[in-house]
Amino acid sequence: MRSEWPLTERVDVLVVGAGPTGLAVARETAASGLTTLVIERQKEIAEHVRTSGMTATSTVHRLGAPGDTYHSLETLRIVAPAAVAAFSARAGAGFCVLDVRRFYRWLGFKAAGAGARIMCGMSFRDVLRDGDAVAGCVAESRDRGRFEIGARITVDAGGHRAQVSKRARLHPGFKRFGVGAEYELAAPHTDQREAVLVVGERYAPSGYAWSFPWGGNRVRLGVGLHHADVRDDPKERLARLFQMQAALDLGLAGAAITEYHYGLIPAESIAPRFAGDGILAVGDAAGHASLVVGEGIRISLLAGEMAAESIVGAMRRGVALTSFEQRFRHEFGRELRIGARLNRRLAAPSTDAQWNRRVELLRTMPPELVFDLLQSRVRPWEVLRWLARRPTRLVRARALTKAAVARR
Repeated sequence: MRSEWPLTERVDVLVVGAGPTGLAVARETAASGLTTLVIERQKEIAEHVRTSGMTATSTVHRLGAPGDTYHSLETLRIVAPAAVAAFSARAGAGFCVLDVRRFYRWLGFKAAGAGARIMCGMSFRDVLRDGDAVAGCVAESRDRGRFEIGARITVDAGGHRAQVSKRARLHPGFKRFGVGAEYELAAPHTDQREAVLVVGERYAPSGYAWSFPWGGNRVRLGVGLHHADVRDDPKERLARLFQMQAALDLGLAGAAITEYHYGLIPAESIAPRFAGDGILAVGDAAGHASLVVGEGIRISLLAGEMAAESIVGAMRRGVALTSFEQRFRHEFGRELRIGARLNRRLAAPSTDAQWNRRVELLRTMPPELVFDLLQSRVRPWEVLRWLARRPTRLVRARALTKAAVARR
């Protein structure tokens, strides 16, 4: 079924969304010789920032990202109303905070260098079909109006809205979201080596708050809540956090707000289906984020690369696109199920006393186990080894470890 709009583009691979996942797909498919087009509704890549940018240092090292695209951290402090736990990161094994615009645009530069075309200011409007298969999309821009883009394979990398997937009837979309509000601050007195997570009823019921420095006296201060669990406004919680930051020793005296960010991330399990006839969904459009602290960039980038391999296999060797879904579920399904269970526990109503006990328990863990927990990368034997050092921890840790050792 064709639409009434003129066909002005025809490509092998159409990627909807120029976030990190879409750009990872585009880089790999273009490098393999497939004509690849990326359309992005924003006027430029990362025009609006919708992520805190915290990710594992190993992610940027694996990609070979330039040093000016991220800021490495040395310590993580987790603060409850009456308990504090601090952890030092080993070299290369901790976290960093991205310069989001610079990092995303570097990914765009790499994709374009591989041969992909990137068209910004271009919005998705509908899918094209050839029988039951998706055959591209109808796009719209201010200067060109509406037009068709024909594609042998279409990739939904458009984020939490999953518009392409829903229009293609690939999956129904999401209902539960993590909602984040964030200030970008010029903060001359913040310790640029330390990231801080804050839990408790005052600042982030059904979620957490954060203070993430990212170099050059810059800090991202934010609050994330789960809107299926509470109806609090994260903007109000963020304003309160900023006003009372001195009580948390965040070093934000004299800080000035330079930007405001707001974003959503699906807070459910993986989409029930994300590979179909002529279409794939990746990243947030498929629920591919790790949900313990919302650190989705690492898995989304890997998902993009994995999706590109399946696309190349489909185009060159007739491999079914469903191979991507099967492989992703095999490699990351358990990890993301753990993250979803821990996320539900994190979002459950908790008193400050409960948060205090949890942070006291975290304080007994080795740093590498804590960093793995934050990425849902929990290895049961590491948990058991930690418990074996003091068997009485078993009872106290039962709620935290039940999801971590759960089998399929």
